[in-house]
Amino acid sequence: MELVKRSPNFNGPPPLAVFDASHGQANWAQTGFPSREMHTNFAGLTEVLCRRGFQCRSTGSEPLQEQLANNRLLILPPPTGRYDARKECWRRELPSLFTREELRAVLGFLHAGGRLLAFAYRFGDAFTQTNLGDLFMPLGCQLNDDAVIDIRALRQTHPLHLHFDTPAESLPASWARRGVARVCWCPAATFTLAAGATASPLALSTGGRCLSFDRTLRRICFESLPLAVAGQHGAGRFALVGGPHVFESSSLGLLAQADNTRFLHNILDWLLPARGVGEVPGPAPEAPPTRYGHELTCVEARGEGECTIASVERVLRKAGVLKALSRAQWMP
Repeated sequence: MELVKRSPNFNGPPPLAVFDASHGQANWAQTGFPSREMHTNFAGLTEVLCRRGFQCRSTGSEPLQEQLANNRLLILPPPTGRYDARKECWRRELPSLFTREELRAVLGFLHAGGRLLAFAYRFGDAFTQTNLGDLFMPLGCQLNDDAVIDIRALRQTHPLHLHFDTPAESLPASWARRGVARVCWCPAATFTLAAGATASPLALSTGGRCLSFDRTLRRICFESLPLAVAGQHGAGRFALVGGPHVFESSSLGLLAQADNTRFLHNILDWLLPARGVGEVPGPAPEAPPTRYGHELTCVEARGEGECTIASVERVLRKAGVLKALSRAQWMP
């Protein structure tokens, strides 16, 4: 599938934006909800790019590394495995995994000047049963197996409608804040930036009641953590986002909510500057010391913390946040 819309003053062939659909993005439809492809949940992003003069193309089932030539922007919707309807979870499926050749090709594409916009999912690869984190790690960005959740909304809000906001002051980059008062999110994974990484946070959770629960480490964190990051790799630029809903246009997507559309345009303006190099995030700063110390901002699953973790797990399981929700059982 290809979509293109030329602006009246556009000269020469349109730049190409490729949406990856070869790593299980179509499998999201196995839940009864739309797939995560350029013509479904990402139709809004596709339209935004077309209005910018891009030709948008889906990889389909063709190998990703063979479609990066002459490409300006690569979009990676969240990959996933095969859906297990009985257990309401995802199972690992080999075709959904990035091969070594694909990882090298994407990193090479970036290093040579390509642009990357990639999306993870709540609880990271542990939830989707994929290896997207293997692509992010060489960029100095570790994808965590956690999700930021507004704990106050858990008991009275349907799991499909769990939202939280990040105000403008939670967007560290000045270019990301332009025209943005707040950004609306569904539960999303966070990132840990390596010391000296050529990336910086784009959006931070507010911490406190919007806590992070790491399902692999079984840890609760009340600190402010990166929900999205941006940086450079060689001559290229990348933006990584911990969840897709923020820029999706389906019935459960949030692209039209708050200032999400403006935030998307700000990211694209930075990824695809019309002139010059623009403002580039510097190396990730050292994490500032917390006022009360790490032991009072995180709860570990040991000693007295085990009871707290187990209690939160029960609430999350009952609310459905730990499950891969199916439309038949969970649509309100």
